[in-house]
Amino acid sequence: MSTSSELALLLKKYIDGSILPAEQQQLEKYLADDVLLKEYVEHLLQDDALIADYEDWLASRRLMDEELLESIKNQTLKRIQPSSMSADNEQSHSSKQYYTRLLRIVASTAAAIALFVGLWFVYQQSFSESSIPVSQVNLAPAINKTTLTLSTGEKIELRNDKQGIMLNEGLSYTDGSSVANLEESELRKLKATIHVPKGSTYRVVLADGSRVVLNAMSTFTYPLVFGQNAREVTLSGEGYFEIAKKMQAGKRVPFIVHTAHQQVTVTGTQFNIRAYSDEANTISTLLEGGITVSNGKQQVHLLPNEQASTSPSGIEKQAVDASTYIAWTKDKFLFHETELAEVLADIGRWYDIKIQDQRNRDDMHFYGEIARNKKLSEVLLLLEKSGVKFQIKKQGVQHFLYVIK
Repeated sequence: MSTSSELALLLKKYIDGSILPAEQQQLEKYLADDVLLKEYVEHLLQDDALIADYEDWLASRRLMDEELLESIKNQTLKRIQPSSMSADNEQSHSSKQYYTRLLRIVASTAAAIALFVGLWFVYQQSFSESSIPVSQVNLAPAINKTTLTLSTGEKIELRNDKQGIMLNEGLSYTDGSSVANLEESELRKLKATIHVPKGSTYRVVLADGSRVVLNAMSTFTYPLVFGQNAREVTLSGEGYFEIAKKMQAGKRVPFIVHTAHQQVTVTGTQFNIRAYSDEANTISTLLEGGITVSNGKQQVHLLPNEQASTSPSGIEKQAVDASTYIAWTKDKFLFHETELAEVLADIGRWYDIKIQDQRNRDDMHFYGEIARNKKLSEVLLLLEKSGVKFQIKKQGVQHFLYVIK
């Protein structure tokens, strides 16, 4: 890469609008080739003081051009009207004051560029990359707080030492302690959205008695009180459902789960849905009862130990051992003919690590079981018994996982 001073010059030209197409392509190439540099420059350009300095300098430069034209005009007038000398003296004094201010602005801009160069060296050094042996990666599952957001906009951080939330004369934790004091009239109008972060699961008891367990990096939206004739919720991520049967006028009230690519309709059953936005397929697996899976164009009905996988090409149904798909609800990683891409995705959602190689390998499947409260090193060493090899790199405080074989 070019020197930081050359980069700073390109940056200056980009900000003041004088950058040529070839120079802009070079700047974009620098940023594309270095993710850390791009992140740093984006952060730097958010600095209002720096941008203000440039804008001030540009405005002053335009004013300077105007004053130069005015000066030429006055010099011409002087030859015609000698008596205007006193006015010209006053203008000269004003110009001196202006140019003194301009020098201060230019100096400030130069200092900002110099600051960029110096800070980049410090920033780059602080993110110098180092490799760590897999056996020495002592990362525990990430610790973050699940959040509950009401449709009023109120956001509540849920306690990590509680098992879940429910409706019990208001919104409360499953042990009865209060989450939020809400009147019954308010409850009927509100929806709640729960976001479960990395390294966590969370349990929800719905108003009808149905139970939901949410996996890491999942978002679940539901009404605090269901209507009489319909029960509808929305899921992004993964959730395990145990749906209570509800009757209205002698008929079962359906329970509907909406995801980005599937709609699952049930009457009373147990099932799991995996619907992460960064995965190509949405997968519904039935343990008990019956569900109907639809994508808007086709639908299939599932019996226990059947699974529906929805992709852009349609819905495919197959027989499976459904219990292997809910091991996560018992705080386990359970791999049974599991593809590499899915294994890496699960690791990335559970530990505070970024996955740098998510390429799938059709010829590589994983088998094994391990508790999710184990250190990352123990999980990776188990997976390496299948022939894959991992490399861990660290930049600053962030860890990155690479597949090297």
